[in-house]
Amino acid sequence: MTVSGTIVGYDPGGNNAHGLAVVSCKDGEIEEIQVSTHPTTYSILSEIFSLHNVIAIGIDTLTCWSSGPSGWRPADRWLKNKYPSITNSVVSANSLFGSMGLNGMSVLIKLREAFPRLSISETHPKVLYFQLAKKKYNYMDCHEEMDKFLSSLIGQNISTTNDHEWDALISVYAMLCGALSIWTNDLHTIDTEADEELITPCGSTNYWWP
Repeated sequence: MTVSGTIVGYDPGGNNAHGLAVVSCKDGEIEEIQVSTHPTTYSILSEIFSLHNVIAIGIDTLTCWSSGPSGWRPADRWLKNKYPSITNSVVSANSLFGSMGLNGMSVLIKLREAFPRLSISETHPKVLYFQLAKKKYNYMDCHEEMDKFLSSLIGQNISTTNDHEWDALISVYAMLCGALSIWTNDLHTIDTEADEELITPCGSTNYWWP
């Protein structure tokens, strides 16, 4: 499968803490990378709407909700069981801050309205870094090491100024790996329990995982 167009990565945060990565791809190869930090969700949407040929987004947010106990979803339970040493990094939807549950979904709903065929993949940068690097996520003390690791994955030298930008960029990497079928494990295909149902305000999404 070939992938050509713009893939964005978004890490929702509070005021002045919204990370955005914009990556231009041609035939699956990354040509250009830009990372930035934005003040609000409005700024994020304005920037994305100004881009050309947006085909996909990787986003560190809930791309669907669960009607079951505490909002736990099958993907969340799978991650919590898979990585017991960092189990505190995976929490129920009911315990998340508004930036994750509200800002992220707000962006997805608006983008789905504008780009009905947009590919969407949920990401979890902290757990993903642990899976790929076999180290615990610690941007504050290890940002240079983490930038070098991400550069090796992407194949270009990158430099981030905060963890929001780093999370946004690895979210693009996850989306690209899914789009290219390098990763075929989709955590959103895990069966639900009898007492829950997934709710999808922005339509069908993936959760590509290595």
